[in-house]
Amino acid sequence: MNLRFVRLFVLSIFKSLLEKIQTFYFNTQYYNNSLKVTPPSRSYDMNNIPLLLEMEDKSTKRLALVKKFTTNVWKLENIGKKNIKELNKFTWLSKLDIKNEKPLAKKIIEEWLKKNKNYNSITWDHKVTSTRIIFWICCSHFTIRNDDMVFRTHVTNNIIKQALHLNKNLKFIHDEIDKIFTLAALILVSVTFEGSQKLFQTSVKNLSSELKKITDRNGFVETKNPEDQFWLLHHLILIREFLMFSQNTVPEFVDLNIDKVGTNYKSLLLSNNHLPLFNGAKERDCTEFNKFLKAKNLNFDKKHKAHNYLISKVKKYEIALDANDPPSDLYSQNYQAGCLSFEFFYNGIKIIGNSGSAKNFGDELSYLGQTTAAHSTLTINDTSSCLFQKNAMVRKYYGNSLVHKLKVYKKDLNTDKHTVSVIAGHNGYQKNYNALYERKILINDESSKVEGDELIIVAKKNMVFLNFSLRFHVPPNARLVQTHGGDILISIENQGWHFKSQYQNKIENSLNFASYDKIHESKCILVEGTLKDKVNNIHWSLEKSN
Repeated sequence: MNLRFVRLFVLSIFKSLLEKIQTFYFNTQYYNNSLKVTPPSRSYDMNNIPLLLEMEDKSTKRLALVKKFTTNVWKLENIGKKNIKELNKFTWLSKLDIKNEKPLAKKIIEEWLKKNKNYNSITWDHKVTSTRIIFWICCSHFTIRNDDMVFRTHVTNNIIKQALHLNKNLKFIHDEIDKIFTLAALILVSVTFEGSQKLFQTSVKNLSSELKKITDRNGFVETKNPEDQFWLLHHLILIREFLMFSQNTVPEFVDLNIDKVGTNYKSLLLSNNHLPLFNGAKERDCTEFNKFLKAKNLNFDKKHKAHNYLISKVKKYEIALDANDPPSDLYSQNYQAGCLSFEFFYNGIKIIGNSGSAKNFGDELSYLGQTTAAHSTLTINDTSSCLFQKNAMVRKYYGNSLVHKLKVYKKDLNTDKHTVSVIAGHNGYQKNYNALYERKILINDESSKVEGDELIIVAKKNMVFLNFSLRFHVPPNARLVQTHGGDILISIENQGWHFKSQYQNKIENSLNFASYDKIHESKCILVEGTLKDKVNNIHWSLEKSN
């Protein structure tokens, strides 16, 4: 039996038992009494809405629900778990009009306090609670600076109570990015309310400790997830701004980590201000965040050697290829088996991409989204290059932990005036099929062409009759048409591209999980064949046709 599985299974059972004990304990009056609040003698104005832009609720429907139901919005139960969760985060609070909607905000918060002043597993979830604390404090004109002294005292005391709950249970938060975010909320509380010096000291100390776990020595996230890199930078800057706004000294380790994490973020950023869809990432437009960084004079160097994404651009052509080894079990919650998959852009428009993570769409779709077939790369015998745990208990606490991992044994990136060349190889199919996989992609802007060579080396003669599938996923708004000769034409945003290979090409239906709100139907180009030799080379090309 796999020892790594046994270890994770035992840890999962322990966490499950602990979770049940906690749920029972948190709902007791004894626990509620333990969150005893000492009212602060003074609070400082931390009203700073620009900091909230990336966390603001973009849904106009939820804002409409708030304005329509006012006192009854917390009684709505048929609007779906996601809507209930988002409403309880109060990320819509900053969207209310300061002059005209103060009474509305007051009424809704009063109703919330009546129903949720004590622990509730849904409304006091650590991420929900952390977000709510930040919005209640940063939108202080609606809350802790309200003209009604009795109301603002109730809000202040409840914020501190929620913070005490988070601080008591920080070590039980499994997701490291969430833990950093919770620490941001605790630091905000500590600098807002007088008499919170102990909370400030412990939170800063915990922050220093957690940052050493979550990133490698170069400041790249251990999850290998580009979106996690974005959020880690966001949370660190949030902390920095809270400290500066409250006229507290920013610890040196915070600035050092912002610089390292920011450098990696900058190197992952594509020319269209998006991040590539690798290893658990969802679609994210970073345009506004980049404007915020510029306004704060946070300029980062673009260094690609700190991580193993091969990203380069020549003229209007741009490519990003994943050449990362899988993360450790503790950081593989949202990992996807997309090693050597790539994304290709022309003039900032994605032509070839990946399906994105389905982590927020339920277990079945999440499992589908983590497979190699959901990426623009090669599979052998319809298997993934990494094998994931299927045990429900382990997946609940450790997500996409792996039974079988791969190793990237080759990676290289070369760029000159007119060409980009990326080369990488992994051994993910060696254990089951005695096969090594190498990929080389060459972009030449003079010939308006992208060419690929997929090399599959099979070690044993009796293993050569294997099937391969090579997929090229296109965005949902792309249109694919097959010619009589078998080639594939791609049409997207007034661009035309011609795909060909020496094997049989097909158009296959697919799903795109990149959006947080909706699953989109999409297509992919499928190249299929049989491996008949010890050394097999699959050549393909993608040429601009207009």
